[in-house]
Amino acid sequence: MVNPKKIAPRYIDHGFGFPVQLRSVPLIQIRGAWSPAIDYSEFAKAVLYALATSAGRLTGDQVRFIRLQNEMTLTEFAERFGVTHPAVLRWERRG
Repeated sequence: MVNPKKIAPRYIDHGFGFPVQLRSVPLIQIRGAWSPAIDYSEFAKAVLYALATSAGRLTGDQVRFIRLQNEMTLTEFAERFGVTHPAVLRWERRG
């Protein structure tokens, strides 16, 4: 059986803990639910790059995403940016 497919002109993905808007994303129907037919590993890299080059302030969820994508502990992340472990924890709790 072939899964139905379609293109969504706009799709909001919440898989990283914060909303990311996709445009013209291919969707595939799996068990009755529409899901993006994308490589989430490549998507995560693109989101990481977009956050790193963003001019705006990051949310706590975005800071956590960056830290986890770089496979860093709170302490490692804090040392990298010259702040304390509790400071990073506060950033991430900001939501």
